Amino acid sequence: MSSDNGAPKEEFVDTHEDEGNDEEEISAMKRRVAEMEAEAAKLREMQATLDQQSNDLREDKEDIDARSIFVGNVDYGASPEEIQAHFQSCGSINRVTILLDKFTGHPKGFVPRPSILP
Repeated sequence: MSSDNGAPKEEFVDTHEDEGNDEEEISAMKRRVAEMEAEAAKLREMQATLDQQSNDLREDKEDIDARSIFVGNVDYGASPEEIQAHFQSCGSINRVTILLDKFTGHPKGFVPRPSILP
C-alpha cells in the first residue's frame, strides 16, 4: 500500500459494475414501490366498498326496525300463526318470533318486533 517514498498507494476500483448493480436495484425498488402503491389503491377501494355495504346494512336495519313492533303480555300458549292472524289486518307480516327461555324452553310471554309491512 505504500510506495517507495512512503506516500500511500492509490487503489483504483472499477465502479462501472457497481453502478450497473445499483441501477438494477433502484429500478427493482421502483417496481416494488409501484406494486405496493397499486396494492394500497386496491385496499382503499375495498375499504370504501365495505364502508358502503355497512351503511346500506345499517339503513336496512333502521328500515326494518321502523316497520317492526314489540308485543308484550302474549299468552304463553299463543303460536306464531295465531299472532300472525291477529295482526294480519295491520299489513303483510314478514316474521313472528316468540322468544323462549333458554333453560326451560317455554315462551317468555312477549314477541319482539314482528316485522309488519305497511
